[in-house]
Amino acid sequence: MLTENKFSKYLLYAVGEIILVVIGILIALQLNNYSDGLKQKKQELKIINNLKLDFEFNLSEMEKNINILKENTNASLETINHTGNKFSDDFEINGLIERIVWIPQYFPQNGFLLELVNSGNLGIISNDLLRNKLSSWLPTLETLNDREQFALEFCKDLIRYINVNGNWLQADEMATDELIVGTGFPKSGFENDNENMLKSVEFENLIENQVANSVVLLERQERCLKLNKEIIELLTSEINK
Repeated sequence: MLTENKFSKYLLYAVGEIILVVIGILIALQLNNYSDGLKQKKQELKIINNLKLDFEFNLSEMEKNINILKENTNASLETINHTGNKFSDDFEINGLIERIVWIPQYFPQNGFLLELVNSGNLGIISNDLLRNKLSSWLPTLETLNDREQFALEFCKDLIRYINVNGNWLQADEMATDELIVGTGFPKSGFENDNENMLKSVEFENLIENQVANSVVLLERQERCLKLNKEIIELLTSEINK
């Protein structure tokens, strides 16, 4: 009986030791998981802050591009309001030429996002909606770029037309671009006047197509702008949690 009593106490002691060890292991695992969670959250917050810097830059650049494209489109519309039988000697086209041939290009800053995507670490973003918006950013940009390249290619036709039928030096006299103004171009040695292009149906058609391309491009830019703002709003919300 004494032997059995000692064995029972030993067994209870051993079971207690095992339970304590198991509890200790579970606590250690929980602490380790908590520590890893804090590290991952800290890493996620750093990534979110970096992404916010990129997207704030992208927003600023897109807003500039949209303003330029709107101004250039208005210049083109003003031009075709004076073509053919609407021609007027009072209308000055030279001051508009630099705008009607300019399609602004968008160069976003996506370094941090591309690093996340290429490394397969986009999943570190815990907010599902934010992660989905970030995933759709690059494809949306690709759509914009395709339309932008189409507009730029067409713009070359307009430039070629002016090369043959217009007078760039005459237009440069009215230029507002600081680099062109500071170049000090001389007056043209030719008499051909840019206003004569207003009497050409080919020129009118080229400008009309320029407007049409710009309107479609502007719609793509507005779509990117909307997504950009949504991403910044979600990034800011995550930072302020």
